[in-house]
Amino acid sequence: MTEQQENLSAFMDGELSQTEIIDAIKQDPMLQAKWQRYHVIRSGLRKEATVAPQLDITARVAAALAGEPTVMAPRSRWETIPLVGKVVPFVKQAGQFAVAASVAAAVIVGVQYSNQPSQTEPFSTFATVGPQGGLAPVSLEQTRTLPRNDMAVMLEKKRKINALIADHEQQIKLKQAEEQSAAAEEQQGSDN
Repeated sequence: MTEQQENLSAFMDGELSQTEIIDAIKQDPMLQAKWQRYHVIRSGLRKEATVAPQLDITARVAAALAGEPTVMAPRSRWETIPLVGKVVPFVKQAGQFAVAASVAAAVIVGVQYSNQPSQTEPFSTFATVGPQGGLAPVSLEQTRTLPRNDMAVMLEKKRKINALIADHEQQIKLKQAEEQSAAAEEQQGSDN
């Protein structure tokens, strides 16, 4: 660190009160840049985001690019490369054949698609040959029949459930009637 930079740092910290450093800052652009960076650092340390750092690296990048050596590659045509000169025409011709085959396939598929009769169903159904591999056909119309003794038990359970529901409804009606009569009695007592 040079003496001027040390003086600048001391002046920023309030340890130095010389007017010489102010004149030096006015004259030297490097000291001005340091002055600005020191203020940005101080604001950051104090968590005062009032001063935003301004980075201008274009001059440094331009200087670095100017110092780079220029590399010039000779221009050549692909025909002069030994293997590529023979491969490229073959690939070009194979590409033309591939395009022609794709167009022919698209035409064939289009003709076959347009010659099909229109379907009346929203989906196509395919004919099945029969169960293969020991599988049985599945149908929604198959039902399981219950033996008669299970039917009797099930009917008895339904009767019990219906009786419980009816009893519950009667108890609700009775409770509502009791509440209404109690409310009516209170109303008469308050009127007298």
